Amino acid sequence: MTEIIEIQNQNQNGGWQPFVGDETSELLRSKGFTNSDRSLNQSGERILDETYRIMQVCGNPNDQTNNETGIVIGYVQSGKTLSFTTLTALARDNNYQIVIVIAGVSTNLVNQSTQRLADDLRLNTRFDRKWTLLQNPNSYQEAETIETTLAQWADPTFPKERCRTLLISVMKNTSHLNNLVNIIVGQDLTGVPTLIIDDEGDQASLNTRARWAARQNLDIESLTENQVSTIYRRINALRNVFPHHTFLQYTATPQANLFINIMDRLSPNFIKLLTPGPDYTGGIDFFRNNPNLISEIPPNEIPSTTNPLFEIPESLKSALQLFFLGVVAGEMQNNHRNRTMLVHPSRLQGDHNEFINWIRNTCNSWQRLLSGIDDEDRRELIDEFRTSYNQLQMTVSDLPSFETLTGNDLIHALRYTQIVEVNSRNGATPQIPWNDFYSWILVGGQSMDRGFTVEGLTVTYMPRNIGTGNVDTIQQRARFFGYKRRYLGYCRVFLDQVTIDAYNFIVEHEEDVRNRLLKFHLDDRHLNDLDRVALLNQMLNLTRRNIIYDDLDRSTFGNDWYRIRAPHDTIEYIEQNRQAAFDFINSFSRFFSEDSGDNRRTIEQRNLVARLTLKDCYDNLLLRMKFTRETDSVNFSLLRSIIKQYIDENPTEECVVYLMSANSTINWHSGIRKLDRNDEINPLFQGSNQNTGYLGAREIKEENIVSIQLYLLDFRSTDYTNVLLPAIWIPEHMGADLIRQV
Repeated sequence: MTEIIEIQNQNQNGGWQPFVGDETSELLRSKGFTNSDRSLNQSGERILDETYRIMQVCGNPNDQTNNETGIVIGYVQSGKTLSFTTLTALARDNNYQIVIVIAGVSTNLVNQSTQRLADDLRLNTRFDRKWTLLQNPNSYQEAETIETTLAQWADPTFPKERCRTLLISVMKNTSHLNNLVNIIVGQDLTGVPTLIIDDEGDQASLNTRARWAARQNLDIESLTENQVSTIYRRINALRNVFPHHTFLQYTATPQANLFINIMDRLSPNFIKLLTPGPDYTGGIDFFRNNPNLISEIPPNEIPSTTNPLFEIPESLKSALQLFFLGVVAGEMQNNHRNRTMLVHPSRLQGDHNEFINWIRNTCNSWQRLLSGIDDEDRRELIDEFRTSYNQLQMTVSDLPSFETLTGNDLIHALRYTQIVEVNSRNGATPQIPWNDFYSWILVGGQSMDRGFTVEGLTVTYMPRNIGTGNVDTIQQRARFFGYKRRYLGYCRVFLDQVTIDAYNFIVEHEEDVRNRLLKFHLDDRHLNDLDRVALLNQMLNLTRRNIIYDDLDRSTFGNDWYRIRAPHDTIEYIEQNRQAAFDFINSFSRFFSEDSGDNRRTIEQRNLVARLTLKDCYDNLLLRMKFTRETDSVNFSLLRSIIKQYIDENPTEECVVYLMSANSTINWHSGIRKLDRNDEINPLFQGSNQNTGYLGAREIKEENIVSIQLYLLDFRSTDYTNVLLPAIWIPEHMGADLIRQV
């Protein structure tokens, strides 16, 4: 238990100190996160550390009351369920009496989550009666069970180690949530610490009438029950029952949760970020690091009302060939994981049926050709498979020979792969018995979006367009992300070019959001202090509009100057920023020299200039500057994040720094400016002068790299002197689209 002691020591200066007991430790060990000596391995330590830190910002179970809302953000298909099952175990270790998991919007998802909880906590293989599991409770007997279980905790003579923790899973559905509230509301919940976990907390939970309320000019804090959406009302009713509870939203797509009004009851107060394990492959792996994994579906092969298809697209044939070669290779290499192909043509069940028929007919045709005589049609098919084989060779280093893969085993793969339509067209959405067969082809739409687990997914064919372009919706379709490092080379994703572009922009957006949240995660800062702003390309929308109460503004950074308008707002920062600039100049003074220009220029129109790496300027200057006026602070934060991201991708990029109106690094003063009625500097830039050949301060830059002008100013009719002010030129190629809450 050394790693547990280390975690507790690391956190001794934080909030309350959770206890890591047998419930948590045994869960992690039963999941295989151990070394040969039964100590936790690196992945186990990471999961434990993250879970501990989440628990630490939940309510202290020894307090009488608590009412907190938090959000836990992972990546799509990165293991969020394991995180909250481990958190559930840790809650038990710390005498939480109730854990409620709001587990999904469909029966299938609730059953899947409930079974996962039971399996991970070993509820059906242990006999110590530490848990009572209830799913969608609604009966008198279940109400009595809850009452008896809570009575044990309230009984001072009953040993705490024999008390049972109530584990309740409930569908995110109006009736089931209402039933749970009705069963719970009559219980004595004084001093009952409760954890409520909202799985996929951005889906269905939020108030879908928020935009309507804004248009009616209704105060968001005063909305009545009839002025909010039903599931949102039911969740808040559930929370109102518990004097001591923490409400945790788990999601990989937090756009909606972060951009709802901060006074909304479901607006999170704190944030925790989950780190995926080393085998995880997400957007960066697929769309940045391994471009050969992505294939474009040609526009003429995208079915639509204006482009109906009457036969199987060639790109789908190619996808099938890549998949079946991977199936045969996996069988040969004794890779016992499933191999699955997912086909996601649209949300329409008629389209699913058409694709199912195409795939079945194609597989049957290929079987006949490969089993027949060596005629021209067979040779043509073999040549097509060879083309796919050559594509696989680009990403798989140990691929068996082509002749080995295209023998009888390929015919067997074609014959025995299960092809399933995953929707409710013929009744309930089918459950996939993964252990029954090695290879599967699943065809469906919405049923295979959020929360649907696809075992061993290698090939995805998705000719579906981006629709309204909501980031969270498009992200959740990426079932092809996940723990695939060991067989990543066999993976392929077929998309139209617009969707490929969208995913590239979403990767940029997702990393930007996580970078902005990092300091709130590390320092447990309140999320009310978060600037609601993010990088987001203009082709995409943030989330569904009906849940957003406040207006959202779109703007573009790039091909323009960005300057601080009120650098004098805080005396402390005037001195701090000035010192940061002088320290920077002293460190790089040898690089400064007089800039070029007309010899007729006055002393005030001459400057010192240095060409440095952008990273040096960012680390030694821009990171040290602080500004307090809201517009300045937000814009400067945005600017730094754009520059930081560019540096990460271009670490040797250069920039130019100008000391305005300086003839030496010691003798530097840029002059006097005035403040306008808004207490902002106006104007900053000195205009052009034909008599001296001066082009004007706006033209003092290099067009294609970041250019930083540093001014040291006095302000007329004030006591402000030697105030540092930066003006920064961002070239067009570094531009970025932004979205922000107004």
